[in-house]
Amino acid sequence: MAVSACWGGVFVGWTIGMIGGILPRESFKKSFGLGDDPETYANLTGWIVVIGQLGCCVGALVTAHLSDHYGRKKSLVIGAIIFLCGSILQVNPTLYTSTPRSALTNLNIGRAIGGFGVGMTSSLIPSYISESSPSYLRGRLTGMYQLFTACVFGIAGSFWANYGLLRHFGDDPDRPALWQTAFSIQIIPACLLLYFMASQYESPRWLAEQGRFDEARHVVAHIRGVDTDDAGVQEEIQAIKKDVQGRTKLSIREQAKEATSSRKMLYRCSIPVILMAFQQLTGVNAINYYSPTIFKELGLGGASAGLLGTGIYGIVKIIATVIALALGVEQWGRKAMLVWGGLGQATCMLFIGGYLASHGEGGLTIMSYFAILALYLYVVSFSFGWSVAPWPAMAESVPNHLRSLTMALGMGSNWFCNILISKVTPILLNSIPWGTFFIFGIMTLGAVAWAMLLFPETGGYAIEDIHKLFDDVIKQSLHDNRWLLQRPPIRKPREPEDEVEVPAGRGSMDSLRSVDRFLDDDGHP
Repeated sequence: MAVSACWGGVFVGWTIGMIGGILPRESFKKSFGLGDDPETYANLTGWIVVIGQLGCCVGALVTAHLSDHYGRKKSLVIGAIIFLCGSILQVNPTLYTSTPRSALTNLNIGRAIGGFGVGMTSSLIPSYISESSPSYLRGRLTGMYQLFTACVFGIAGSFWANYGLLRHFGDDPDRPALWQTAFSIQIIPACLLLYFMASQYESPRWLAEQGRFDEARHVVAHIRGVDTDDAGVQEEIQAIKKDVQGRTKLSIREQAKEATSSRKMLYRCSIPVILMAFQQLTGVNAINYYSPTIFKELGLGGASAGLLGTGIYGIVKIIATVIALALGVEQWGRKAMLVWGGLGQATCMLFIGGYLASHGEGGLTIMSYFAILALYLYVVSFSFGWSVAPWPAMAESVPNHLRSLTMALGMGSNWFCNILISKVTPILLNSIPWGTFFIFGIMTLGAVAWAMLLFPETGGYAIEDIHKLFDDVIKQSLHDNRWLLQRPPIRKPREPEDEVEVPAGRGSMDSLRSVDRFLDDDGHP
C-alpha cells in the first residue's frame, strides 16, 4: 500500500532535484534565450523554478475539496494524470514556436500544470498512508514518502541522471536532447503510480466518514493480512466508528470554522503548516535546487565536478534516510529527531556560512574540504531530523474529520515556502553567499526551539487518542523533553489485577512505550 502510493513521491523528488542540473546547461540557455547576464539569468531561472512551485501550491490547496468528495485514491490518480500532461508539454515546449521566449512561455505553462499535479499528490500521499497504517508502523510507512522523494528516481536519481546526461551529451548548446531527456524521465514514475494504485483500496478512514464501515473493515483486514473478524480489526474499526459517529460530513468552509473553534483546535490544525514551513526554511531545497552552484562556491569548479558532488550528496541522503526510517522514527520518536537533527543542520549551515565569509574567492583548500564535508553532514542531519519526522507528525496531529483541510494547508505552506526559497536563493547566492547559509542556520535554530517548547511527542498513539496531548501543549511538550537524552523505556505489561487500561488502537511494544508517556516518573497513571 505505502510503496504503491509513494511512487508519487518519486516524481515529486525528480521535479525538485532535476531542475538544478538543467538550468546551467548551455543547450537549455540557448533553447529558451536565457542569456549570459548574471542578474537576468538569476531572475529568469528563479521564475522557472517558482512557476512550478506556484502550481504545486495551488494543487495542494485544491486537494482538500477533491479528496473529501472523491476519496484519497481517486484524487491521487487525478493528480498523476495532470502531472503527465504537464510533463509532456515540458518535453516539447519548442513545438510550434519560432522564438526562444515563446518556448520559455510554453515551458512555464507545462511546469505550472505539472506542478499542480505534484501539489495534489504531495498533499494526498501522507494522508492516505497515515489513515491506512497501524499505529505501530505509521511513522515508518508515512516516512517512506520522504524516502521515495529522496531516492530511486527522486531527488538522488535526478542528480545522477543530470551527471550522466552531461557526460553523454556534453555541454553542447546545440544538443537540446540533454534537457528533453531529463524532462522525459519524470513520466516513468507517474505511470508507475497509476499502475500500482489501480490495485489498491481506498483509505479506511475516508470510507468510514462516508458511512461505509463494512468496506472500511475489509480494507483494514486486507492491509494487516488478517480476517475481518480479527479482534485487532474490530477494535480499530470501533475506534474509527466512535470518532466519526455523531459528526456530520463537513464542507471545506465548515471544516475551517471547526478548525478555528477553540485555541486548542486552532493550534492542532496549525501543526502541518508550521512543520512544513520549518522543513523548507531549514534550507534543504535551496541545496536541492542549486547544489551545482553551491558546490562551485565551495571550490568544486567545472560542471562535471559540481554534478558529481551533487550525486554523492544524493547517495548520502538515501543512506541516511533509510537508516532514519529503520532505526529512528519509531524507536526514538518524532520530537527527538526534530530537535537533534535540527541542531546538526544549524551547526553545518553556520559553519559553511563562516567558511564562505572568511574564504572568499579561490580554489580548493583544506578548509574547502571541511565545508564540503559539512554539506554532507547537513544532509545526514536533515535525514535524521526534518526529513522523515514531519510527515507522520503532521498527519497524526490533526483530527480525522479535518485532515483534508489541514493537510492541504500544510502542503500549501510547504510549497509557498518553496516558492520563497526558489526565488530568493539564486539572488542571495549571487550577492551574499555566506549570508544565505547564516539565514538558514538561524531559521533552523528557531525550528528546534519550537519543537522543544511547543510540540509534544505524537508517535505510537492511535490517531483517535492524540487530542489528549494538546490539552496543555506547553506542559506536555516540556514533559516530553525528558526523552531527548534517552530512549523511552519499554515497560512490561502489568499483571491483570494491576493492569492499566490501554487506550483503543494501541498495541505492540512501541505502543507500550508510548503509553508510558502518560505516566509520571514513578510509573503511576
